[in-house]
Amino acid sequence: MKRIITSIAMLCLFGAIFAQGDYEAFRFSQIEYQGTARYMGAGGAFSATGGEFSALSVNPAAIGLYKRHEATFTPLSLAFTNNNSLYYGTSGYSQKAKYTVPQCGLVITNHIENSNWNYWHFGFGYNRIMDYNNTFRATGSTDFSMVDVILPRANGTVYSALTGDASLAFSTWLIDTVSGTNNLYRSPFSDAELNHDALVKTSGAMDEISFTFGGNYNDKLFLGGSIGVPVLSYKEVISYAESATDSATLAKGIASFQTNSTQQNSSAGINLKLGVIYQPVSFLRLGASFQTPSYFWKIKDSYRRDMISYYTNGKDSDTWSYDNNYRFSLTTPLKFNVSAAFLIQKRAFFSAEYDFIDYSMAKLYADDYAFNSENEAIDNKYGICHTLKVGAEVNVTSKFLLRAGYNYKTSPYKNFDSKYDASAHYGSVGVGIRTQYVFFDMAYVLKYSKDSFRLYENDDVISTRGLSHRIVATIGCKF
Repeated sequence: MKRIITSIAMLCLFGAIFAQGDYEAFRFSQIEYQGTARYMGAGGAFSATGGEFSALSVNPAAIGLYKRHEATFTPLSLAFTNNNSLYYGTSGYSQKAKYTVPQCGLVITNHIENSNWNYWHFGFGYNRIMDYNNTFRATGSTDFSMVDVILPRANGTVYSALTGDASLAFSTWLIDTVSGTNNLYRSPFSDAELNHDALVKTSGAMDEISFTFGGNYNDKLFLGGSIGVPVLSYKEVISYAESATDSATLAKGIASFQTNSTQQNSSAGINLKLGVIYQPVSFLRLGASFQTPSYFWKIKDSYRRDMISYYTNGKDSDTWSYDNNYRFSLTTPLKFNVSAAFLIQKRAFFSAEYDFIDYSMAKLYADDYAFNSENEAIDNKYGICHTLKVGAEVNVTSKFLLRAGYNYKTSPYKNFDSKYDASAHYGSVGVGIRTQYVFFDMAYVLKYSKDSFRLYENDDVISTRGLSHRIVATIGCKF
């Protein structure tokens, strides 16, 4: 995205090279539901079970199982994340702790007398559907440089007309004209053995505000619809450096250089969800739901890049930078969910569900740019992601409950390169205390995930392995 934004905003041939538009579309299309401690403790498998506020973000028909008004608030979601990376054969390690408030909701029910439509319902609140808080470090050594990507873009352009990264590299002596020319370039970093070091920090979230309507027909058929307003806030900070393993191999006395890049995105979108739950017999419920693509209009993209070169004499060159602001639109893929829940004498349940999403359906738009190559890359790079959820809850006593769950999400990358993997496993346990009017729930979620990240075009893929521990607590009341 930054490469495209730079080329448009600065009307140049070369742009920033730390990311591509296809990854931006994929990032903002991903969904990883958080919510109440009850929902998290049972693996989020409530799409057929119903009667749980966070389940409305997946299957709005879950609202049809409510018989009383309910208010829920999740004031605590504390995550500890450890990341291991592999970059040019070298391992890196980082960790991060983050506190969030992922959910708040209200459900209003109305009993209908003398009708097979026993209840109608209205729900309002918000649920976190993606958390972007993460940190990882990558280090490695190779004879390939980021400057090797800038050079072919700079060649053929007079140095006074260079823009974007090429201009920064020229201003900091990372590239220089070949003697006797004014539009051909060379770099002291080309073909040199280099140490690479990168620190990537991401923060922000996607929270979805929902307005849900539903009904209960004769305690057999439950219908629901929801209008969702996902609100996006994302920030990415990348500090990347290359240093010579042997400074004598570099010309101009340059020993290393560093780039600091900051990207911020914000926007709001809209989507529609429709769902149904059917209970053919007392011990079985079957559910299905459909979510339309989310449309994000005018995503604000703010980007800043600083480039600094360091000399062997210990003096810095001047710092050069540029800023870009752009707006683009995004349509995310649609989503399907099917589910089943087995009820055991109102004392326990076991449930399972399956999500289907095809990330190749994501599309980027703008009034002044077609995004043809980026959308083609999305279609070629990403594919279908399958998610399986199972969960259970048992009433040990009339007031004390135990829960457990497991999720598996397949990688959405197509099999063009074994280095790309974004699969994940989730395991959870939870407890709950419930009285006639108030309840308190806690959950612990363990997540093991893989991801793939490329710092710049033609660079080696950074493979990351993450292990996170999350503690969630919810309070609520029925009235």
